[in-house]
This record gives sequence, structure tokens and C-alpha cells, in this order.
Amino acid sequence: MENDIRQLVLAYFNMQGIKCKEAEENIWVAQIPEKEQSFFNSGNVLKFTFNKEKAELYRDVEMIGEGSFLFRKIIEKLGNTPKVSRIFVGKQPEIPESSGVISIADKMHYRTSVAFNFKVSILCDQKQDKLYSVVENEVDSSLTVNNKLFTLDLNEYSEQPDPRIKLEEPGSEVLKKYLIACQKLEEAIQEEVEKYRKISVEKCREDMKVFDAYLNEQKAELLQKKENVSFHLYFFQKEEEIDKLINNLEEERKRKINELEEKYKVKVNINLINAILICIPESATSKPNGSIGKIVKIKEAS
Repeated sequence: MENDIRQLVLAYFNMQGIKCKEAEENIWVAQIPEKEQSFFNSGNVLKFTFNKEKAELYRDVEMIGEGSFLFRKIIEKLGNTPKVSRIFVGKQPEIPESSGVISIADKMHYRTSVAFNFKVSILCDQKQDKLYSVVENEVDSSLTVNNKLFTLDLNEYSEQPDPRIKLEEPGSEVLKKYLIACQKLEEAIQEEVEKYRKISVEKCREDMKVFDAYLNEQKAELLQKKENVSFHLYFFQKEEEIDKLINNLEEERKRKINELEEKYKVKVNINLINAILICIPESATSKPNGSIGKIVKIKEAS
């Protein structure tokens, strides 16, 4: 998890044009522009680490990790301005020289695979933030939900395509995959959301039990007073006042029920942090009978 968070945070710094470097092992230093200092709540220099043990040794080093204030702010900002990145695999397709297969060089193209990073916020009486990714399988194009961020070793990828390989825009396919990814993520977290719902219902019931005990005590006192005023000269006037107070208690109970139900209502927010389009070069091959053969495997470029 620490490596995932480090890659995401450093990518965010790079996206914001903030220069940072590892000054010593697990201690990073960033030069914060004036316009960003309020966001980081720092001066022009921010020292930070992703390692809890390091953070405990230095009072002037900010800990950035799961659940930390700064990490939540970065995730929130990324969620509000989701970013789409396109990277290209730095590999060339391996074209078989024999085995009865004829290569079709002009059929070489980039195939786009996708990965989505999400922040899921479960809101009830307290807030729970979790990070997930939904990643497309390069073989069968199925989408898999993972309870961690999707990261890549950028040394194996390039931001620019190979000009010799045909590149087509994925168009609406990415949107379709995004909608499917959202659906799969909702299904994957359903069990956990239901767990929070059960906890919230129980907490709501306990709070209501305490409030009902208080109301019943107040109501009992009013009924006792109503019984006592039967000997009063103004019996009817006093009885009417007491009945009104009892009705007010019932109204107060309805208001409290609505208040507690809203307090313990479980809400789920799913925010896209970023989408990564991974362009993989491949070559379709044709068998002698003219039918299209399987996609050839990829190897490192020499």
C-alpha cells in the first residue's frame, strides 16, 4: 500500500508542476509554489515521508499515508478533477518467422486496455475512505476490482507512441468500460456497505431507546399531573394544557426519529481519481486460408 500511495502522490506533485526529490532514504523534500502553500498548509518547503517509522523520528516531516489528512486532501482534489492518462507499452510484437503463418505488417496497431482508480467514501455517523481500482484483463478484456490503487512501473512505458504503429482513438469504448467498472465496483462493495448499514441501524436503535426512555419519563410525569388536577378548580383548562404538552412530546419523538435516521443513514460516494489508457502494440496474423490467427505475444524491443 505504501508504494501505491507514494506513486500516486508523486504523480500528483508532477501533475501540479511541483518539484520534489528524495533527500535521504524515505524522506522527500518538495518546493511548494506560493499558490499551493495554503493547500499543503506549509511554507515554500515541505518535508514528507510515506514511512510511519520515519515520521515518528522527525517532528518537521509530514506523514502521507492511508487516512492521513494530506493524503485525503490530495485524493479529494484528484476526485474533483479526474485525469485521463494515455501511455504506450515500450515493447514490439514478436512476429513468428515460420509455423505456417504469414505476417501482415500493415495490420500492426495499438490495442487500448484501461484501468480506473477510484475513491469510495462510505458516510454514516463517521466517514470511511477507501481506495480501489478496476483493471481490464489484457487477455479477455474482463474487468476486475482490486482493493488497492493501480500503479505501473513507468520505466516500461512511454508517453509517446511509436510512429510506425497505427493508433486509433478508443472513442466511446472507454466510456462503456467506465460505466461497467462503476457497476462492478458497486457490486464489489455491496457486502461492506451492508455491514455498515447493519451497524448504523443498531446504533440508531440504541440512541432511540435512550430517547424513548426520556420521553416516557416526561409523559408519565405529565399524566400524573393530569390525574392530580382533577381536583383543581380549573380542571378542564389544565387538562387541555397537559394534553398539549403530551402531544408535543409525540412530535418531538417524530423529529428525533428523523434526525437519527439522517445521522445514521449510510451514503456511498464513488469518485474517479484517474483513468489510465494503456496502449499495447500487437500484430494480427493471417493463416494461409485467409482467416485471422491469434494475436502474437509481446517481447521487449531489442
